Amino acid sequence: MFFTTSVFHSFIDYFDFQYYLQAAVNVMQGQVPYADFGFDYPPFALIPIFLAFIPGILFDSAGIFVLSFQFLMVICDIVIVVCIYLIGLKLYDEKTAFIAAFLYATAFSVGYFVLTKYDAFPTCLLMLAVLFTVYNRSIRGYIALVFGFLAKIFPGIALPFVALYNAKSTSLRQEVINLLKVSIPVAVIFVVPILILKPGIILSYISGSIIRSAIYVNTATYTVYAYLNTVLNLGISISEVSLLMYGLMGLLLLFLFAIAYVEPHKDARFLIKLLAVSIFAVVFCMAYHSPQYVVWYTPFVCLLVADSLPGILLFYATQAITYIEFPLSFGTLYTNTAYSGAPGTSGWYCALALFTIDIVTYLLLMYVAVRPTGAHLRMLLDRIPGRQQQKKTE
Repeated sequence: MFFTTSVFHSFIDYFDFQYYLQAAVNVMQGQVPYADFGFDYPPFALIPIFLAFIPGILFDSAGIFVLSFQFLMVICDIVIVVCIYLIGLKLYDEKTAFIAAFLYATAFSVGYFVLTKYDAFPTCLLMLAVLFTVYNRSIRGYIALVFGFLAKIFPGIALPFVALYNAKSTSLRQEVINLLKVSIPVAVIFVVPILILKPGIILSYISGSIIRSAIYVNTATYTVYAYLNTVLNLGISISEVSLLMYGLMGLLLLFLFAIAYVEPHKDARFLIKLLAVSIFAVVFCMAYHSPQYVVWYTPFVCLLVADSLPGILLFYATQAITYIEFPLSFGTLYTNTAYSGAPGTSGWYCALALFTIDIVTYLLLMYVAVRPTGAHLRMLLDRIPGRQQQKKTE
């Protein structure tokens, strides 16, 4: 925060704190989130908001609310670091596990968003879920995942992969039963009463928070569109590019689910790879993007590149690029929905270059982190009935 304001003369983004504080005030006045006022997050997001609101209202100070909220997010961040180290012990020796935790602790772009957003909270719950899972505490893992989903939707991406990982020692049917044992009581306690009170609350949340019509310029979708439409002048609409990217997301997730299903040796590293790629794929392909989404998959990337010097260098390069993107370039090169310069100007091309470098560097980082091979693709092909018959004939 010191370097951001005093060295780079940029800004600390306090907008979300105003949003959180207003939500707490609305609830204290008897209003119901989603129904009486818009709230962009699932209900468990209110937990850190109310915890920070207590000292804020005791001292009658918005500043105390902000400091309390930041303190809570730092605690969540510490938990994430500890989880990375303990998970790393399942992948490496103590030294490399420490490197993985150190990478996350020194991820300065992530640190900026930990202090200005609430994404450290659901990410903390996700990492606890993964920690419990790799240490064979599957029920605790499901509880943390469900709570993480109720704090922000993205931990739900991990559910099928965690269930398939746990099924290696039981069965998929048993894991579905275990997940239902956890999720049904949570739904009865936290969700059903709200639905009874306001039956249209889920629809209000989905329409207001999940379905977004705006396409942000800091997305891969808009960057591809800028090249096709403005640079190459192909006349392709942004809605067509967005549809293509969402189709790509669906195919990638189906491919990852298939790999998770056919892989006979599901170890902890395999699970971490699946989680890193699946969460990154969702973030990469969405037409709506906030820079703090980098918090979601960074812990898994740290675990995967800790034993690779090129991966470590790429990791810090992506941290620097993300920090340049936000907050340093926001408002000068771009806003959420437009480049600052007119198409064809130097400012427009600078913005395009920044997001191009961002995309290429992150794709390289993920490639180095995952180190894909053709083995899983061959396994998938071997599961095709006609292919199996052909192999038997050969």
